[in-house]
Amino acid sequence: MRLLGLGGMALALALAGCGAPAPPTDKEMTAAFTAKRAKFDALQTELCKLHYDLTINVDPAWSSPQIPVADEKRLRALLGELGVTNVKYLDTCQIWFTVWQSGVGSDAAYKKYRYGPPMYRVNEIKKPETDADPPDRDLNVFIGNRARIASFEKKLDPDADWWIELDHWQ
Repeated sequence: MRLLGLGGMALALALAGCGAPAPPTDKEMTAAFTAKRAKFDALQTELCKLHYDLTINVDPAWSSPQIPVADEKRLRALLGELGVTNVKYLDTCQIWFTVWQSGVGSDAAYKKYRYGPPMYRVNEIKKPETDADPPDRDLNVFIGNRARIASFEKKLDPDADWWIELDHWQ
């Protein structure tokens, strides 16, 4: 009986460890972005020269590239180096680099880097400028927010259009 109880507890612990990994914090994402900034900037420059939309995923089945296979393979390898699962580019030089996701469809959350101008449909979380301002908040606090569909963004670089974005649907 005791052995059965220990086996059940081991199974429960194993299954609990099978859930989606926790989302990276904004600090972790900022550090990773800063360390690889030159590669992100080079990829942004390359993609913004395209004249069509593009989606490349580390899983080829989810990609819809419109580029030569050699370029697709090179970009897929670069995504792996950047720690990104996919990139979505729109012809307006808007780029999303997905770093983390949990769930699919109407019960999902995504954390991304985004290049482009502010998106006014998105709630911008501004860094505190004075001691009287509310403290800086990690975007992860908004996961599970009571809003049905919500997007939040935080500026990565005050002098460039790089953002951390959190999207979630419930």
